[in-house]
Amino acid sequence: MSDLVGNNNPPRNADYLFRQPNVIAELKALEADTFCDSFRRKLGDRAADWQRRGQLLVYGTARVDSHRLPPECQQELMDLMAKPVQRIVKAADAQIASTKEILGLPAARGLLWIASDGNQDLQPDTVWFLLTRILRKTQEDGSRQYRHIHGMVYFSPRMIAEMPQTTLPVLFWFSGSRDDGDQEMKDLLGMLGTAWPQYVASAQSVQLRLVDKKNTLSDLRFAGPPRPLPEIYMTEPAPGAKRK
Repeated sequence: MSDLVGNNNPPRNADYLFRQPNVIAELKALEADTFCDSFRRKLGDRAADWQRRGQLLVYGTARVDSHRLPPECQQELMDLMAKPVQRIVKAADAQIASTKEILGLPAARGLLWIASDGNQDLQPDTVWFLLTRILRKTQEDGSRQYRHIHGMVYFSPRMIAEMPQTTLPVLFWFSGSRDDGDQEMKDLLGMLGTAWPQYVASAQSVQLRLVDKKNTLSDLRFAGPPRPLPEIYMTEPAPGAKRK
């Protein structure tokens, strides 16, 4: 892409241009773990608020089980976990919009690639859930947020996953179009989804199992021990707080 737009301000540019079917693509990576010190502080603040509201009762150090939280708290936890993915989506949307302007391609559609490349805190099904949730957001007038993104791909270029259906190491490739009727985007995603495993098999010379999201998404886990939510420490329960 730098050959087309120059190198005066590379961070503003998207990564790829597919002249047919007029699609600009931006590649992003989930590299840093999500459950860092900043996340733990924010989770502790949120849990303290739940306790003040009587929605959580915690003494001392505990690990919050998201499945046992009230629905409102689960929603707030998902919002907190979505922050790193949402930052990626926002940046990609801006870069695609900028590249459309630079290249004089106002009708070009945008494609977001996200690679899990180091972040083991967010499992594949969680990332896909958060990504699709973010791309369903709308403005106050009902128009879409991140309107320059029309298709998305989530894949693992190097992080091996496991699933009970096979003993082979697994790489995955999930993709989708925001508009069900966008056949050109679907065709492009299908072409890329076919070509990528062929490239991986040739480049790495290893036997891998490639899976898509049909009937396998919830079974996928990155190889290695599970990474639970971090522990939080509550100094004082709220007076009279009760678990709802």
